[in-house]
Amino acid sequence: MKVCEHIAVNNLRLSKFQVRNTTVDHESSMMTTATQTSTIHKQSLVWKYFQRIKTGETLQAKCLIKNCHKVLSTPLYSTTTLIRHLRDVHKVKEFQDKEKLVNRSNKKKISSHLKKKIDQAALVAIIQDGRTFDDFSKPGFRKFLQLIVPSKKTLLLIYLLYSATSDLDYRPPHRNYINKHLKRLHTKHAGSMINLLSKVPFIAITTDFWSDKGSSYLVLTGHYINHEFNLHSTVLRFSTFQKRHFSELIGAEIQKQLVELNIFEKVTSITCDSAPNMIKMFNYLTRLDIIRIRCQAHLLHLIVCNGLGLWLGKKKKKANTTDKTNLIDPEERLSQSLQTINIIDKEESTDEEYSGENSIDAIEDEGENEDLNGEKDEIIDLDDNQENHSDDYDTDSFCSDDENDNTFDDIEDNFEVGVITDANEYSNLSSTQLDERITLVVEKSRDLIGMIKDNSILYSFVQQKKEEHNLHNDDKIKRSLHLDVRTRWNSTFKMLTTLKLYRYIITDLFQNMANLGITKEQYQRLAAMEFSSNCWYTVELLVKVLKPFYGVTKTIGGSEYPTIGLAFLMFRRLDKDFLSVVKPTDAPLFNHMKDCLLKKLIYYTVEQDPSQTETILFHAYFDPFAVSAMTSSEINTIENEIKYLIRQSTSNSQTQTSTASSSFTNTSNINKFSSSSKQNGKKKSFMDYFFDTLVEDDNNDTKQTQKTSLTSTKIINNEIKLYKTLASQFVAKSVDSYEPMTFWKENKLLLPNLVTLAQKYLATPSTSIKSESAFSIAAYYGRKQRARLSSTNLGFSVFLKDKLSSETN
Repeated sequence: MKVCEHIAVNNLRLSKFQVRNTTVDHESSMMTTATQTSTIHKQSLVWKYFQRIKTGETLQAKCLIKNCHKVLSTPLYSTTTLIRHLRDVHKVKEFQDKEKLVNRSNKKKISSHLKKKIDQAALVAIIQDGRTFDDFSKPGFRKFLQLIVPSKKTLLLIYLLYSATSDLDYRPPHRNYINKHLKRLHTKHAGSMINLLSKVPFIAITTDFWSDKGSSYLVLTGHYINHEFNLHSTVLRFSTFQKRHFSELIGAEIQKQLVELNIFEKVTSITCDSAPNMIKMFNYLTRLDIIRIRCQAHLLHLIVCNGLGLWLGKKKKKANTTDKTNLIDPEERLSQSLQTINIIDKEESTDEEYSGENSIDAIEDEGENEDLNGEKDEIIDLDDNQENHSDDYDTDSFCSDDENDNTFDDIEDNFEVGVITDANEYSNLSSTQLDERITLVVEKSRDLIGMIKDNSILYSFVQQKKEEHNLHNDDKIKRSLHLDVRTRWNSTFKMLTTLKLYRYIITDLFQNMANLGITKEQYQRLAAMEFSSNCWYTVELLVKVLKPFYGVTKTIGGSEYPTIGLAFLMFRRLDKDFLSVVKPTDAPLFNHMKDCLLKKLIYYTVEQDPSQTETILFHAYFDPFAVSAMTSSEINTIENEIKYLIRQSTSNSQTQTSTASSSFTNTSNINKFSSSSKQNGKKKSFMDYFFDTLVEDDNNDTKQTQKTSLTSTKIINNEIKLYKTLASQFVAKSVDSYEPMTFWKENKLLLPNLVTLAQKYLATPSTSIKSESAFSIAAYYGRKQRARLSSTNLGFSVFLKDKLSSETN
């Protein structure tokens, strides 16, 4: 009975459920029908004037207005084209109102001329400032600039570019537009550069390699002096180099690019580093008279690092960076002479990750103040009266206090080649035994700073003490402790200088280390690093002895890309005015440091490569400031070579004239002998005639050559003598300036023979800093572009940077 009741109840529930579902289905069907009916009633009014036709798979509509019969396509059933036709061609009023619905914007249309002008300004700004391709379209930036009201008409262009509330309807260019016009801009400026270089008689080159994780790049920069004696430097090529870094391949590629630029026959020298493959590369150039100039900044790096043994006892990071490997198999190292500066993927990292460096001693700031022109100046602005100085750049770039700790961490380039790390090797190469206190203090400084940076407790203690010091003292500490790297000697100088500023904070750290809450092992490690008064004294002496070298680094590693003359002058002044001067009041350890540095300076600038020494001297002679630092013997040797070059040049120029007049001379001789024979009444034999012509011709040529040679020698001697007099006077009145080009501008008419040689050799750069600056720009672009730039666009951007900058200046 209960079972029957249960079945009945279930059947009743099922019946109600079916009824409910049937009702829902009916209502749904009614709604669908109503919707379809509604859709049919909302057919566009455009079909009053058009009839839909179908040709194959193409949707089209034919205009029904009298005498029109226009057939228009309607992709995806769109009626926009039909409405535009009725509005613009037939002036149908009802579609004039329709246009207001289609375009609700009340903004005025910007003229095509003005839009093109603004787009071009945006393109230049993106390249010149290293902005991302879509920088002008970012909503946050545009929203910020909505609050800015321009006070000058010159700001109106920028305001229109960003402001969403502008009355003009302007949309910033898309990155596809930038990408497209970047190629056009490169083509334009490359053509202009080739045309300009066609008028240049001589050009000097610098070259270097750089790589990110995926691509290797070769850069060529050109340096020349125009007829007005203005020195110019520019990036010639920035291109990928995906081949093995063998000397033969490098030489072939460099020559190919120089030939494409139509300047290969004008090249006087190539400045590069001292990597074995770069040295051997010159053997594969078809012009063997192109001079190799070794980078003087690299030379200075080796003098300091090996003079003071800054890296003795340090474990080698990579076997393929040692001198031994270089000597055994130099061309098997694929990344030899490469600077490793990573370009960041969109997915990989943020802008805080450091991946590059500027010129030889410039460090880019990784904070918000980072700027593309960071290669202009250096790390520390030294002041004799103020040891605590800010890390400022010349004009545009700034070095932050706390965000620049790892500025050198990822630098890996050819400056590491030649740095001695083996104590036994140092003993074999040096006649002076290095005081072990120097190496121990430098190593101890690295260990201490490394432990502080790696331990949050120690780091927090130091930061707290730094803030307390800055709160109660005018002499504020503006920099953070940081480590040095083997590829930049001046990073060691900065490390020691900064450590010296933290002396009292470090002393306080050791006094309170028992109360810091660190582990026993950490306590023991820290205790072993405690600095005694002797350690601090050694740090002070190291800072003192390295300070002049830092000044030289600033000078030859700055943004002006100095000539060889200036580098020679700096090395000579280091020798004569500092290292060779021994004062009785100086500490013995300080004099020992100077002696070690002096021996290395002589070794690298004189003894190691005599041919390079002669080349440097010859090029430096045309710098009036460098001549003032040369010895009489050096000047005499150079002047003899100059006389030979001028006589050879004069002789070559007269060869064509002599050849052209030879036929006239022979005819004249024949007439003379004919006349002579008649006067004597005796007919000469053909043999007599032949010998007489030989003797007379020879006598005439010899007399003429001797006369020309004497005159030429006298003119050259007088001109050289005048040059030395004028140079001495110019240097005497140029107390606070160094402008060798000004000297030649003022005196080029008085020195017609020397001015040509000066134009040829004075443009030779002493370092490859211009090439390294191109790498800094490339690294900057890579970090700022969230999406990876293509190799082609990166090369275009680096190439255009200095061209656009010169246009805006």
